[in-house]
Amino acid sequence: MHVIEWDSSYELGIQTIDNHHRKLIELLNTSYDLLLHSTDKEGMQFVLYELAEYADYHFGAEEYLMNTVSYKGLLPHVNKHNSFKDQLAVLMKDYLSSSPHVNADIILFLSDWLKKHILKDDLKFAVYLSKNKYPSTAAPEIAVSLQTIFI
Repeated sequence: MHVIEWDSSYELGIQTIDNHHRKLIELLNTSYDLLLHSTDKEGMQFVLYELAEYADYHFGAEEYLMNTVSYKGLLPHVNKHNSFKDQLAVLMKDYLSSSPHVNADIILFLSDWLKKHILKDDLKFAVYLSKNKYPSTAAPEIAVSLQTIFI
């Protein structure tokens, strides 16, 4: 069972970032499935760590691109990324301590956060890039460096 189904509404037109979003959704779906249907604590722990590491990696890529193009919404965007990471850290801590209140609601919260973030905050950035002819027309080196660094 998937908590998020990928569809074209999540595509921003920035291939690397879109690929990252697909991977984050895949990891959230895997963690949700494990939480609901498995007693494999080590497997769940591995997926949560992978999700945390990949979120850091992805957020770093977005923030790098935003900084490179002098996006004025960078700081609020970083704060939203930090909110996600904080919630994920709580989930991991609670799960590892075998807290009885760890349940699917936390994964649902994270998935809802991610959907809204992509469709609102990340889309706003994608529109900014498009309006300012980034990265393909005015600054192809940004697109190349993003592809090279954050694949």
